[in-house]
Amino acid sequence: MGTLTMVKKLFILSMLGLGMLLVAGAAWADSVPITNASFENYNPLNYSCTPGCYNYSSTSNALVPGWSVNNGGSWQPTRWYFPTLPNGSTVAYTINNSISQLLTGETVQPNSIYDLGVYVGNRGDGANGLYTISLDTILNGVMTTLCTTGVLNANNIAAHTFQQEGCQYQSGSTVPAGNLYLLFTAVSGQLDVDNVTLTDPQVNVPEPSSLLLLGVGGMLVLGAAFLNKKKSLPIAA
Repeated sequence: MGTLTMVKKLFILSMLGLGMLLVAGAAWADSVPITNASFENYNPLNYSCTPGCYNYSSTSNALVPGWSVNNGGSWQPTRWYFPTLPNGSTVAYTINNSISQLLTGETVQPNSIYDLGVYVGNRGDGANGLYTISLDTILNGVMTTLCTTGVLNANNIAAHTFQQEGCQYQSGSTVPAGNLYLLFTAVSGQLDVDNVTLTDPQVNVPEPSSLLLLGVGGMLVLGAAFLNKKKSLPIAA
């Protein structure tokens, strides 16, 4: 009876150890801080009405807090352009130029997966065009591209809607130097973006050899205990 109890205990301890290793190697997603990620913080807007009637930033180069926006700014579209927005009531736009943010103090961590996501809109009147979304690093003015969508066409998005686009980068043990840098570029026409996210779940998965050794060791211990139990059983007359 004592041997059987010991076998049960060894089995439970082996399973607990295996579970702890698996949990230790699981990927946990952390959000990288982005200033004004959904563009709800904005400078005063000029509520003029143009054909179609929409609200737009006070100048074509209006400052968007936290972002560098060239030939663009903040925009609060009417329901004709976008019946709903991914987050809040304000988006950022650029025309034939770029929207970017330097994530100061945020560097690439080793053995991590970075997921960049941003909602891109098609206002439905032909103003939107080609664009790229990329995650980069910058060091001393030199930019290194980590991942990019390549050139996409906003007109392939359903009219008057937003669609999430983005790219993924997996780092190794050696990582590019510099701060992370978000770059959204209007290759042609207007680019409308909203609700930017960047997550970095760490990989840190245990090596298969470690799991194999744990499993083999547990089986050997259980096998030895079983054999000892079998030898100790009385022989029937």
